[in-house]
Amino acid sequence: MLVVYRHPTKKVQKIVKVSGAGAAASGIGLSRFSGVIRSVLITNVLGIGLVGDAFAAAQRIPNILQNLFGEGALSAAFVPEYSRLADEDPDRAGRLAGGVASFLICLIAILTTVGFLAAEPLTRAVAWGFTGERFDLTVRLVRIILLGTGVLVMSAWCLAILNSHGRLFLSYAAPVIWNLAQISVLVTLAVSEIRDSSSAEKLAWALVIGSVLQVLIQIPYVLRQNRHIRLNLFWKDQPTALVLRRFFPAILGRGALQLSSFIDLALASLLSLGAASSLAAAQTLYLLPVALIATSVVAAELPELSRSDDMATISTRLSKRLLQMLWLVGPILALYLAAGPQIADALFNLGGFRIRITPDDLTVIGLALAAYALGLPALMSSRLLQSLCFSSGDTRTPARIATSRVLVSLIAGAVLMFQFEQILIIGQSLIGFGDWNFSWGPLSDSTRHSSNLPARLGPVGLALGSAIGAWFEFWMLRKHVVSNWKLNRLTNSSLWRHILPTLFAFVAAVALRQLKIGQPLLQICLIGVGVLIVYFGTSSILDTPSQSQLISDLRTTQSNSTSEEDKPSL
Repeated sequence: MLVVYRHPTKKVQKIVKVSGAGAAASGIGLSRFSGVIRSVLITNVLGIGLVGDAFAAAQRIPNILQNLFGEGALSAAFVPEYSRLADEDPDRAGRLAGGVASFLICLIAILTTVGFLAAEPLTRAVAWGFTGERFDLTVRLVRIILLGTGVLVMSAWCLAILNSHGRLFLSYAAPVIWNLAQISVLVTLAVSEIRDSSSAEKLAWALVIGSVLQVLIQIPYVLRQNRHIRLNLFWKDQPTALVLRRFFPAILGRGALQLSSFIDLALASLLSLGAASSLAAAQTLYLLPVALIATSVVAAELPELSRSDDMATISTRLSKRLLQMLWLVGPILALYLAAGPQIADALFNLGGFRIRITPDDLTVIGLALAAYALGLPALMSSRLLQSLCFSSGDTRTPARIATSRVLVSLIAGAVLMFQFEQILIIGQSLIGFGDWNFSWGPLSDSTRHSSNLPARLGPVGLALGSAIGAWFEFWMLRKHVVSNWKLNRLTNSSLWRHILPTLFAFVAAVALRQLKIGQPLLQICLIGVGVLIVYFGTSSILDTPSQSQLISDLRTTQSNSTSEEDKPSL
């Protein structure tokens, strides 16, 4: 992508080449950071408890539409074929896009109607442990949010087309509109100090409005990329039929992940009050580097891998991207592992300016974040390996492996959460660690539903189960890729030079955490700066390849912009 900067007084311009991954990362960065603001406000305004649990659960249940038929599955099946046709025959590409769009509209309309009518049994089937007011509020919220998530599936269709044409920024920045619609309502609720169930319902309607706006802002740009797009019902055309055949195995893969999300919710509903909202808060931060780094890299690489048949080129791209992701996530991983509760305090209590979350609840969120973070390198690497499989038209293998991952996460999470649920958090200290009896079931209803008892560590056990499942999935995908692509290894340079900086940064974060600083925002800023200094310093001493490559790319970009500065304006 070319970004043109015009000098305000001279008739000259700078032409800077921006990589596909960079454009995607910029768009994702805007949407994710606005999403973090949204999630932080949700936790602060709705709180850790009945209303927060209900909204967290209600968001997950309708998300089956977006997660199954949205970005991941649609891109895996649609982008390779559409990219090929867009280069060869734009008219056939437009026919394919229109056929897929009409198919999605029909399918989602049916499923949304069924989900709306069956919201109560669906909620009961997923949120096993919810009863009384918490259950009733969840059902009401599911019906509202379902309308918005159905619309968002078409945003994934827009994203797939824009990505195929290399327009990565807009498609990934569009969710900013969705977030802003909810942020505006959350700010109003915070000012008015409304904390009852009506606050969650107002937020749910803002979500629906944001969903509609997110799709509408992309449609004109989609039609501009391919003016041959028309809705049609020619689902038996060869390209459309091929995409739909690939689509359903990809849905199974996404379905396995959705099933995992449902299982997490079902298991969390068996834990103490506030577990679901604590997990939702931790997941907000956990998934941020996945979106900023892994998703942006995959978005840029999938079309390129689909166009390449040279094994040496594929191997080089794969190694470079894997190591870059590992290096980029390093300081984030160190922070999450060493300073999770401090991060949670700085964010969810709005830097100490609006304290609504108790220190013990913040400890649960922070430890759950650290547990999730243990699986970050595996999860991010798996995204790229899945993309490689998708580029060759293989959507079945990732689906099969993802299903196995769900089973592993289910078993590990269920076993661990009941053990960790016996550990109390009192005064930010762990009580009962090492003294519990092995447990196979939840605590009594009176204990779980009480809002007056101390926080418990059950969510941390669930997060650990997720991390174990992530490493299992990575190992299976690695085995498949190495075998099918005839590779000796996934990476071609010294892996240890990408790992050591993270270890040193972790030690620095633990040391800086001991400083007694009363202001949480100042404390986490100090820890963050220290981690970055140690991380980049260690990487420089070790001459870590990924850091050297990124610096070289930046210098090349700067050199190109300087050399073009004095050329006349076109």
